[in-house]
Amino acid sequence: MESVSAIFKESIYAPSRELTAKVAFEIIDPTASNDAVVVSSFAEAPISRLQQVLNKKRTMAFSYATFEPDYFILDGSMKIPPQYSYEGNDELGFWSNEISDENGIFVENPTVSFSLGEAHNTLGLTISFDIINNEYASDFTLQVIAKVGGILHIEEVVNNTSPVYTLLKNLDGVGSVDIIVTKWANGNRRARITEVDFGVIQEYTGTDLIRLNVIEEMDLVGSTVPSNEIQFTLDNQERLFNILNPDGIYRFILPKQEIRAYFGLKIGEGENDFEFVSIGKYYLTEWQTDEGSMTTTFTARDIFDRLETVEYSVSLTATSLYALAEDILTKADIHDYQIDSKLLGDNTNGFDASLNAREALQSIAIAGRAVIYQDRLGTVVIRRIEPIDFSTGYIVFPSPDTYVGLLTIPEVTNDYLFQAIDFENTFAEPQINLNEPISSLIFLVNDETENGTEYTFMNPTPNNGATYKIENPLINTSLQAERVANWMFAEYNMRGYYRANWRQNPALVCGDAIMVEDGFGQNKKARIIKQDFQFEGFLTGNTEAIGGV
Repeated sequence: MESVSAIFKESIYAPSRELTAKVAFEIIDPTASNDAVVVSSFAEAPISRLQQVLNKKRTMAFSYATFEPDYFILDGSMKIPPQYSYEGNDELGFWSNEISDENGIFVENPTVSFSLGEAHNTLGLTISFDIINNEYASDFTLQVIAKVGGILHIEEVVNNTSPVYTLLKNLDGVGSVDIIVTKWANGNRRARITEVDFGVIQEYTGTDLIRLNVIEEMDLVGSTVPSNEIQFTLDNQERLFNILNPDGIYRFILPKQEIRAYFGLKIGEGENDFEFVSIGKYYLTEWQTDEGSMTTTFTARDIFDRLETVEYSVSLTATSLYALAEDILTKADIHDYQIDSKLLGDNTNGFDASLNAREALQSIAIAGRAVIYQDRLGTVVIRRIEPIDFSTGYIVFPSPDTYVGLLTIPEVTNDYLFQAIDFENTFAEPQINLNEPISSLIFLVNDETENGTEYTFMNPTPNNGATYKIENPLINTSLQAERVANWMFAEYNMRGYYRANWRQNPALVCGDAIMVEDGFGQNKKARIIKQDFQFEGFLTGNTEAIGGV
């Protein structure tokens, strides 16, 4: 379950509620940052990391304590900055070595410049100064130079009052960009630029966002690696998305542009008293101007859709599933991931043939008895989901020290009691069916024999049912096969399938434990495997779950 306030948890099930939706659409050239070289003609502070201004991280990792007058707040909120030789991943961006005077004026204007290898067309530029501390340049100059033909545009910015500045302007054939800071908003400060984007981030909500549909899915036994999807429709009465409009933005829309979606629940009396919940990070795949050109519809999917086109080469070296997963993700240019450290204890001989990255990660998930998914923040997660303790209603979490990296396991609290889908929130009685039982699993173990060895494992619970055959190149011993078989039987034996059409709760995510009320007043315990959200001014949707009967 996503982290939300207590009032959200109460208000989402209230008889009367008000929700809104928001889409943040990055109309940014996804190739420009890789094509750009950034330099500074101004001396950098020892902690400055200039190259980070092109890594799409728009906020510093922390508020860093530096000896700038009236800046170091002694309330525990600030962190000592890393040393010059530090090799960690702290996000800092560009910091000037010189500190401005009390009026925010520098002896020499800090300048950051970008040179592009090829000409790029962009809808504008977005500069993120220091968002976390609300620090920014009040006066600065943007100079955009064409790859061929001289100056494209000069923007003299005066009295800026925001840590994020957006220049919304059609810029064709961009070859280089100069950002020249002439005055900082607060005196006695270093100039700081965290990120520069070649394009703009447009937010659509209210009457601009006609509808938003979301599909989320998780496969608990790895038979597929589902790709979550959103589809949203925007008002196009101004014809901004028409292909023939020379002043529109259609020609700046490109595949793989990032899209983030949110649902907001009103939790106060004020007009803007909404608490927003992230509904995921996606990459644009399709778009079309609808009949009559009054609306435009966009479709986007998560990272797994892209991984299907990424080839992973042959890997024959004996290693752990953890190291193999890390290698696949790194070579696929994915650096925001969490891998369960339990996979360090699972060894494998690797792949003996090339395959796409999505299939490779699927094989790891099965061999490691884990689920794989992209969380709401866009992080790829590979982890084992512990069994649900149906007697207490808690999800059983392992201790935090069994994990490494960014994966944080929360303490067991009331937040992890089963969330209820009851008749007060459903539009009809939930469907309850039994999935087909599984009687046996046949594994083709990829051992040292020429064609592998088959092992059959019988399900100790049902006496009849289907037989599935598993071929996974990463399962190299009979013991590995036995462990995977026991894991699969435990999941397949949860034969209860539940489907509820209800008001939906956007804080719930796949993998969460829920209770589904049936026609006999019983609450059936299950785990969410799929859900969809449908928003057109109000929120509804379907939740699918599996559990006991």
